[in-house]
Amino acid sequence: MMETLVCFLQGREIKIRIMHTTRYIFLFLMVFIYSSCRDRTSTTKKDTQPELAETHLVISISQRQLYVMEGSDTVQRYAISVGKQGHPTPQGEFKIHQIDWNPDWTPPDSEWAQDESYKKPGQAGNPMGRARIIYEMPYTIHGTTDLESLGEAESHGSVRMANAQVVELGRFLMERAGTMRSEEWFNRVLSDSTTMESVKLEQPIPLTNVE
Repeated sequence: MMETLVCFLQGREIKIRIMHTTRYIFLFLMVFIYSSCRDRTSTTKKDTQPELAETHLVISISQRQLYVMEGSDTVQRYAISVGKQGHPTPQGEFKIHQIDWNPDWTPPDSEWAQDESYKKPGQAGNPMGRARIIYEMPYTIHGTTDLESLGEAESHGSVRMANAQVVELGRFLMERAGTMRSEEWFNRVLSDSTTMESVKLEQPIPLTNVE
């Protein structure tokens, strides 16, 4: 009887060991399968994650409108003034590469500007406004206080915008170009119109001028 009891206990111990081993194998397989599924899901999400749409500007000379585009979507639109007859706003593809805050003004080498003189930032008679967005000098997108000219062809080739709007656009372009400045920086620059700050964009912003 003792031998029978020993055999019974030994058999029970073997069964328990087999059950434990089976349980460990099952847990290992579950962990392996979960990890594989998670890796595949992660890879799929990375593969299908959409890229950010490119920011670019389109100026319609005939409509006197500036469009801010994200891919094919229009995210903002501004009324502008464009070049008058004899001083057209240039058409074509350009790159916005610099923004001058509180810009100075050097008269271009043109007949219409022969009697003009250099103007410091904030000086009376400076036509540049609070910001100048540069794509191909002397042609720029700049601020103006002459709001009645917006929607008209009254400039000497550059594009005019309301001061508040060119400031808004300039800040937006700096952000999209990865050339950020702090809120304190903007407050300082905008509180003193007599000091110019030039910012080169880390990533140029495409601009298309169309008829």
